Amino acid sequence: MKIGIVGSEAAKFTSDTQAKARETIRDIIADAELVISGHCHLGGIDIWAIEEAKKLVIPTIEYPPAKLQWSGGYKERNLQIARASDIVVCITVREFPPDYKGMRFNYCYHCKTDTHIKSGGCWTVKQAELMGKETFVLAV
Repeated sequence: MKIGIVGSEAAKFTSDTQAKARETIRDIIADAELVISGHCHLGGIDIWAIEEAKKLVIPTIEYPPAKLQWSGGYKERNLQIARASDIVVCITVREFPPDYKGMRFNYCYHCKTDTHIKSGGCWTVKQAELMGKETFVLAV
């Protein structure tokens, strides 16, 4: 099974939620034949997925964005991940850490829910769903 792991940047995690995210990643990829992610320059789920896969000696593919912008960068990268994966999992958090300084939204406008924060990974999951892929959004 080729598993795409996407989600939130490192700054949106505390040390506790990072530990939970890494544990979740290990559980998800335990039987994977390939782990696919997006090599986010802001760290977080993309990087941790590859690190955890390498610890388990699972092959990986990373699709970094060609540019650090939506069009010509993140959008195309996210679609590559969705196309290459059998399952796409987005891992995010339920709430922002108190010291988070970035942009905040009251809900995830991709998923139309307030059970987790907005993540670009949620957009990738929605695209994978349209391709008929199995998808999950998990909040730690």
